[in-house]
Amino acid sequence: MNGFYSGRSNEHSTESVCPVCLATLPAKLMRRREDSEEIVLLCRVCPQHGVFEEVVWRGEPALAQWHRPKSPASNLSRQTAAGKGCPRDCGRCPGHAQHACTVLLEITQSCNLRCPVCFADAGNGDPRHVPLDLLLEQLAWIREQAGPVVLQLSGGEPMLHPRLPELVEAACRLFPAVQLNTNGIALAGETGKGAAFAESLARTGLSWVFLQFDGTKDEIFTALRGRPLLRQKLQAVANCKAAGLPVVLVPTVVRGVNDQDLGALLRLALSLAPAVRGVHLQPMTRSGRNAFADDGATLTLPEVLAELCVQSGGMVKKEHAAPPGCEHERCSFHCRYFLTRKGELVPLRESSACCGPVAGTADFPSGHEADAAGRESLGRTCCPMPPRSSCCAASGDREDVERAVDVILRSWRGDAGSTADCECAGLNDFDRFIAEARAQSFSLTCMAFQDARTVDLERLRGCCVHVFSPPARLIPFCSYNLTSTEGVPLYRKKRV
Repeated sequence: MNGFYSGRSNEHSTESVCPVCLATLPAKLMRRREDSEEIVLLCRVCPQHGVFEEVVWRGEPALAQWHRPKSPASNLSRQTAAGKGCPRDCGRCPGHAQHACTVLLEITQSCNLRCPVCFADAGNGDPRHVPLDLLLEQLAWIREQAGPVVLQLSGGEPMLHPRLPELVEAACRLFPAVQLNTNGIALAGETGKGAAFAESLARTGLSWVFLQFDGTKDEIFTALRGRPLLRQKLQAVANCKAAGLPVVLVPTVVRGVNDQDLGALLRLALSLAPAVRGVHLQPMTRSGRNAFADDGATLTLPEVLAELCVQSGGMVKKEHAAPPGCEHERCSFHCRYFLTRKGELVPLRESSACCGPVAGTADFPSGHEADAAGRESLGRTCCPMPPRSSCCAASGDREDVERAVDVILRSWRGDAGSTADCECAGLNDFDRFIAEARAQSFSLTCMAFQDARTVDLERLRGCCVHVFSPPARLIPFCSYNLTSTEGVPLYRKKRV
């Protein structure tokens, strides 16, 4: 552990970009105290545009307590050579140090919303859908280059693609999990169309739906999406539940807009479980249409976690959160829980590590008894995290990434059957206990994507969420969406 992460130094050298011209610059992470809180600033100087300082970490847990050592990946497939330097060689270049665990495929630029915070700048009257035959070729290439990853189908609004069910069915034959990123308007539908759409997608084998869901009040949706949408969002969840499609609620978190609604959103999600498998928070990034946003609107990971702890009334605690096991440690946090029949959250893992023994077993489903060996088995087979020796991606290698994919599968897909199904399946008491616990797992995660003001190239080289960029590249998500404060993209809408 170097001096910065151990707390012995207040500086750490890295690289970033100028937010205005996107030129690569030397940078430093600087630790300071501000209003009795520890903050970490990303600092750099552009010869043309001046000094830039951006808060990238604020509060507890301190960054020195959030360190997870990790070695670079080996045997990575490369699509580009080193030449222009990071981040201009993306696709993947020899400097990248992480296999992909998730690949995002954009299948349309069309959208039925025009969200002010859209990082893809979608819905600009561009009706193009990528043809199905080309998408099938791209799927095969992604599988060959990236392996058995989680595939995300995105856009624009992917549910506007006229061949979506066929595409999902083909994708499910190639990948262990296929995720649909959607605003849910088509899933809400009218006169039963949304329900029929959800049923058709469930038949294709779709793994789960990532549903844009910013809060519990219509004024939040009006601010972030341009119109009130709460009724449609709830109907989309209901239609997915009826079809047996797991849902993860995905709010874009903006200071002063919905950061004080996180507790209410968590309680709503818990009331909709187990159809809703979790909440995946995304602090707002200033990319795409949102590149001109005010500096103060973006929250850091510790700030989001602190709000959750306060607003949840103590259900969520800071010690429940752990660094990621795949992407760079400063990219995200996760909390894994068992949801009791009383609606309470029991953490599945000890606080001090991302993969420890089961933290507690209070209020597990009544009527089932398990001895110590059974509890140990529960820790192995039910908890979203496998044992410590095989959980954390100690390197970016393929085997570690596949374990990370398995964690995602068990967290968000859960158990396809209900507890009622268990009663009819001829299972013994302990098997039913395991099935119920799987069905009742709940995940609370937060991913802090980077923008031109916050991008740290050390983090970028450890990215495991990649975007397919035609004709044949895998570009780190934050690099692909990087947009200057002048509104100029580095990669998006360009064919590199």
